[in-house]
Amino acid sequence: MTIQKGQDWGHYVARPNRLHLVANDREAGNYLNQHLSGANPPLEIAILKSEMARTLGVSGANIKKSEMLRTEFDVVEATFELDDSKVRERRYFLGHAFIRSGWFRGGTVGVLNSSFVGRRDWAPRSHPNDGKFDVIEFDASISIRQRLTAYRLMKSGSHLPHPNIRHRQMTQYSADCIESSTLYIESNRVGIVKSCIFSVLPDAVVLYW
Repeated sequence: MTIQKGQDWGHYVARPNRLHLVANDREAGNYLNQHLSGANPPLEIAILKSEMARTLGVSGANIKKSEMLRTEFDVVEATFELDDSKVRERRYFLGHAFIRSGWFRGGTVGVLNSSFVGRRDWAPRSHPNDGKFDVIEFDASISIRQRLTAYRLMKSGSHLPHPNIRHRQMTQYSADCIESSTLYIESNRVGIVKSCIFSVLPDAVVLYW
């Protein structure tokens, strides 16, 4: 169920007996890539250390509790074509993806299912399980000094608004705007891509904390 701002996000239930446990968001994505397609009922996962959990004021799942917070969560699907291939591939992720030619030069696009990446609040307007993801686009013309300032301001989420940084909330996004740049999913390098389309899959997984 899509959660609106101001509404409760999840509810406490008895800890499930068959709960798949992963160490971090990257491992959760790997599990989704193996099992998500056609999953019914939705997959149930506990993530021990997750950047998404910061929204709840915790660092990750506490599996020692007899009750856990059950939260439905959107998944983002990335379909892309690598620079040296004519085959379109698919990856699922929970947290974030970036397409960039460099952190300090060229265009950069961030697709975020939650606000935080490390210590930086990339998408301060993001809201969990709202049926959308946030897109942050750095214009290729931004100088190195402006980028460094923006990255510093991200620690408090105060880098927006900015005339050369565009923020949108979307259900589908095509990143053909920075063709032949490198795709990273959950900070893991996937490869140089010619094109990439992101789509949200609402309520595709259940997370326990």
